[in-house]
Amino acid sequence: MSKLVLPYAYNNNGELVHIDNATKEDKYTCPNCNAEILLRISKIPAGHKYYKRSHFAHRGNSDNHCSESFLHKLFKEKCVEYISAKIANNDNIYFEWHCEKCDEKHQGNLLKKAVRVVSEFDLGICKPDIALLDKNDKVVIVIEIVVTHKPESEVMQYYKENKIACLQIQVNDFADCDTIEEKISHPDKMNICPNPKCKKCGEIMQHVQMVTMISPCWRCGKEMKIAMISPKNGSCLLDPQYFNDEDMKIARTMGANIRLCYSKTIENSYFANVCEHCNAFVGDFYLPCYFYLPHEAESDYYYKCLNCIYK
Repeated sequence: MSKLVLPYAYNNNGELVHIDNATKEDKYTCPNCNAEILLRISKIPAGHKYYKRSHFAHRGNSDNHCSESFLHKLFKEKCVEYISAKIANNDNIYFEWHCEKCDEKHQGNLLKKAVRVVSEFDLGICKPDIALLDKNDKVVIVIEIVVTHKPESEVMQYYKENKIACLQIQVNDFADCDTIEEKISHPDKMNICPNPKCKKCGEIMQHVQMVTMISPCWRCGKEMKIAMISPKNGSCLLDPQYFNDEDMKIARTMGANIRLCYSKTIENSYFANVCEHCNAFVGDFYLPCYFYLPHEAESDYYYKCLNCIYK
């Protein structure tokens, strides 16, 4: 993180003042360490090469430490204020994140079970920045605000073992304090994947969809229906040789002609899309060429373990 400048300070009356509203006649103290601080008013216009934002400054070298600490505190306070208002109005807070476990995008409701929000709630092993509790005072979701330090591995392990969802929000500048709703609705990390685990290998399963296209047969030129599986995250395409019994049933219900075929190239047999007119089949090497044709039909998404397929 680049060096932060401190845009807030307390005046003589104990009021939190933004640098834009500060005057040279008043004295100011740091909102983090209470030391007396100075005004640094920029005389160079914005947009100029040497422009630096007006800010409050310590006499020593603690500017960045105090700026980071106060940024963390201010953002946390504004988050609690925002969430408390939503709870009071019986509103929802929907959020979306890119899951590192399954490489998909998921959505959730921060207030699905939560009825109370607490700052620095004591869990014994840790005190999350923000904790959301259900009607039984059980912590269901925590929010960790990351300015410089991420939650320790022991803390994340505790959340995992106790099935506590943890949102991590990266905060880089005081301007982020003005976009609380946006930052909460798009957390940088989430420790829980809502997808089910494979009963066989224990890995996270992925959403997949059976898709079919109609294309001229490469041999006879007549219409041929081609089926394949497409994961929601677009990581790969699966041809019929990777279909299980459920996949085969779905593909054939959608009109695909899938049969066991012998390939002279690999000297082996595997299931493939076959032309009903001339028995030519589409090998897995050419499958991606067909995927970008208009989809004739798409099944509802269902779950499949790609880990078991590629073992």
